[in-house]
Amino acid sequence: MRSPLSLPDRAARLARTVRSLHPLQVLARPASAALTRVVRRVPCAGAPAIRAAFPPADPRLRAFAARDRERASARLARLPPGSMLRAYEAAYGFEALGEAALLSSALPAASGVALAPYPSSVRARQLALAARLGARGAGRELARACRAILVHPELHLLGNHLLENGLGLACGGAVAEGLEADAWWRAGAALLAWQLPEQFLADGGHFEGSASYHLWLLAGLLEAIELADASGRGAPALWRETARAALAWASAVRAPDGAYPLFNDAALDAAPALDDVLSLGEACGLPVHRGAPAAAAEPGAALLDPTGWALLSVPGAWLAFDAGPDGAPYQPGHAHADALGFELWIDGVRTVVDYGVESYGEPAARAATRATRAHSTVEIDDTDSCEVWGGFRVGRRARARLLALGADAGGARAEASHDGYAWMPGGPAHRRRVELRPGRLEITDTVTGPFRRAVSRLRLDAGAAARVRVTADGALAPPSPGRWYPRHGDPLPAIVLARELPQGGVLRWVLDW
Repeated sequence: MRSPLSLPDRAARLARTVRSLHPLQVLARPASAALTRVVRRVPCAGAPAIRAAFPPADPRLRAFAARDRERASARLARLPPGSMLRAYEAAYGFEALGEAALLSSALPAASGVALAPYPSSVRARQLALAARLGARGAGRELARACRAILVHPELHLLGNHLLENGLGLACGGAVAEGLEADAWWRAGAALLAWQLPEQFLADGGHFEGSASYHLWLLAGLLEAIELADASGRGAPALWRETARAALAWASAVRAPDGAYPLFNDAALDAAPALDDVLSLGEACGLPVHRGAPAAAAEPGAALLDPTGWALLSVPGAWLAFDAGPDGAPYQPGHAHADALGFELWIDGVRTVVDYGVESYGEPAARAATRATRAHSTVEIDDTDSCEVWGGFRVGRRARARLLALGADAGGARAEASHDGYAWMPGGPAHRRRVELRPGRLEITDTVTGPFRRAVSRLRLDAGAAARVRVTADGALAPPSPGRWYPRHGDPLPAIVLARELPQGGVLRWVLDW
């Protein structure tokens, strides 16, 4: 158990946290509290009419909506009762995508937390999609949702929340008509024109560095494109260009099992399935190649830059190595203290695993989720590599840097370092080299500078671990029981291997299969 911080230390941590915020996040926060009270009185009377007709929907759009409704329902059943996350997701309105032709019989009226801007944005998307697919009676609830967003866009948070606000307004404005619907459309399009270039990086990845948040937002953007085109408003070129690059990024991180790395609060149930999003892209006229890294004929190494993920492949194995930043510059809320962590798939099975997401709300579980010791990397002096605290805050940051990347006939390799511990006495630094070959992974961890204790850990899925022999500096590493969370709050058994680095500061892991 780590000692509680003193008042001066807490103040210093807060200062380090605030230092990286965007000025808008600071300036908009006082107004946000007042607007929260206003939004509870948003009316639904006088709702704009839904467009009378749309062209026939692509069957892939209907299939996407049905599968995503099933995903959302299963996830909601697993979320802890009484949690804010469950209250939010219960208000998302996925019931609108069911078989009921009249939405008033399937979807309760929004109240309470359902009128907060984020759930209102998601709800607007679902209502708009349901209306496009033929459901009746969406107008009143769609108006309530879009009005709530207009009153209170999440400028105090920015990041994925503000982008979701724009998507909700754009989707609502696409399927409705009249002066108010035009205002929703213009406001949504303006937010997207501002935020899409800001949030989607040059490599197509979302700047918060989480694959499931990337897929969630990409799915919303594709829905907005489809609805805009079906309504006759027409999707701006920027939307399609962003979606095309984001689809290519999603295809690049598609793991051998069709899933994706779980870095930075990613969870397999938090967004539509990756292949479903790629299919939706095809329905919108944006096809991409779906890679099959498990079937790699020869070693390969690729870098998603500036996301900072190195992707290594050899026949029978695929590895994702996180040498990127710890979240967006001013919105690191989903960052973990996992600098230079990785995940490994062997014969299509996720074997070395990320801890995943245990909780968003319960403080001890949230702290455990984000801690360095929960990840397959090195912890120095019982300290996290970046200063994660609270539910979604980060003070001191870790900057990772890729040093080498390559592949040849023998295998694929990457090397990186980070400065997350540079503030400590003597400025210790962690450098990691990973070399993937057919049937073998070698990891060399080096800590330069003084340290009292440095521990390198590997977390393996318990079932997959039975097929792997792991040694540290030539000796078998004794396992301890653990867990990991591929879906939010839904644990699977894991084993954790931990070994202290010797005084020379170099430790070599070897995994053979």
